[in-house]
Amino acid sequence: MSDFDIRISQKPDIKNPIMVEGLPGIGHVGRIAARHLVKELKARKFGAMYSDSFPPQVLIKKSGIIVPMKNEFYFWKAEEKDQRDIIFVVGNTQSSTPDGQYALTKNILNLAKEYGVDMIYTLGGLGVGRIVEKPKVFGAVTHKELIPELEKLNVIVKRDSIGQIIGISGLLLGMGRLANLKGICIMGETSGYYLDPNSSKAVLNVLMKLINVTVDMESLTKSARDTERRVAEAQKIEKKMMEEMGMIQKEPTDDVMRYIG
Repeated sequence: MSDFDIRISQKPDIKNPIMVEGLPGIGHVGRIAARHLVKELKARKFGAMYSDSFPPQVLIKKSGIIVPMKNEFYFWKAEEKDQRDIIFVVGNTQSSTPDGQYALTKNILNLAKEYGVDMIYTLGGLGVGRIVEKPKVFGAVTHKELIPELEKLNVIVKRDSIGQIIGISGLLLGMGRLANLKGICIMGETSGYYLDPNSSKAVLNVLMKLINVTVDMESLTKSARDTERRVAEAQKIEKKMMEEMGMIQKEPTDDVMRYIG
C-alpha cells in the first residue's frame, strides 16, 4: 500500500472550481502547458503531496539544492463572469508503480471532491515517433455531450480503432467518471524524443478556449523555437555521422553537381 503525505499550506479561496492536471508524461507536453498557465495566471500554491510510490530519487537544481519528488496544488480565482475558479495539479513526477498510480489518482480525486470540482481537464502528449512541425490535437471525453465543443476547435475525438491513455491523465477521467465527475483529456502530437513546448502550445490553445482564459504565449513560443533549433542541429550532426560511417550517401557538392550536369 502506498503512503501519501498531503500538506495543505492554506485553504484556497475558491468556489465551484474546475481542475487542470499537467503532470510529466511523453514529451512533458501536459506539464509544460499547465506550468505555463500557472505562471502566467500567477496562480497561488496551496499544497503539496509526497509519496513512497514516487521514484526513489531527488532532483538537483543548478545551485546544487535538491528538490524532492512531489505533486503541487495551485489555485486561481476567476476574474470574469464566463470563467471559473481553477485548481491546478502540477509536479515533477507520477507514481512509479501501477498500484501507486491508482492511489495517486484516488488522492487527487478526493481533493477535487473536497473543493467541489465537477469537471477535470487532463493534458498530455500523443507519441507518434516522428518530428511534428504542426501538431494535431486529439481529445478523449467521459461523456458524449462534451464532444461537439472539442470538434468545433478542430480537436480529433473519433478514431478508426481503440486507443488508450496510460497514466494519471487517463485514470483521472476513468475513475473520475465513476465518481460522477466529467472530464476531457487534451493530447498534442509529439515525437516523444524530447521536451516538446510546440505540442504544449497546441494543447494550451485548445484549453484556453474551453475554459475562457487567455495568457501570453511568447515564452512558450520562444521555447518551441529553441527546441526546433536544437533538434535541427542534432539531426545535422546525426546525418554527418551517418555519412562518415557510410550508412547513407553523401549529398554532392555544388562543384560535383556542375560536373555531373
